[in-house]
Amino acid sequence: MKAMEVFVVALLLGGIIGAGVTYYYMVGQVEDAFSEGMAYQQSLQVTVSPASITATLSPTTFNHSTTVASDGSVSTETTKTAYLTIENTDESATASGLKILLYNPITSTEGLHDNLETDSTEVGVTIGGVTAKLYHDGDYTDGYVIGDLPAGGEVNVTISFTLEDAVAGTFQDGQSYTCHLYLYQPNANYCDVVSFTVTT
Repeated sequence: MKAMEVFVVALLLGGIIGAGVTYYYMVGQVEDAFSEGMAYQQSLQVTVSPASITATLSPTTFNHSTTVASDGSVSTETTKTAYLTIENTDESATASGLKILLYNPITSTEGLHDNLETDSTEVGVTIGGVTAKLYHDGDYTDGYVIGDLPAGGEVNVTISFTLEDAVAGTFQDGQSYTCHLYLYQPNANYCDVVSFTVTT
């Protein structure tokens, strides 16, 4: 009889241990399958064709040749402005979440020449009375979201390029730099490039 009790207890213990091992194994399998499914889902990207955008900047040069002294200093903070007209020339596609930046978010290409990347350089945009910085205190910002621009739609942007008071050697006198603005359509992961010139 005692042997029978020991056998039953051993059988129960074996069953409990076996169930526990099976449970933890199955939980691990389920978690692994879930992780793989999530990774696969995240790898799927919906490709959206970008809307056709035209951008016209006027003037195309920010002339700071009289702002910067021969020693590279700036004695008086000076702002030059230009006007950017962005038009969605597409027949049907909306430029969704359109954003204006001073760097390319796809390639991480920076829009300013290295010699202009100073704490005394400020670049901003004004749209509908709202002003935002594209370059501020020596850093590129996340840009400004214009929003959805429907087919045939148009938006007018004022671009301001400011050189603040600066000590000698901050800038280089008598230079001309080619720079770039970027119009980013995040859903299509596409950038239009707007080139401009800065003279010092």
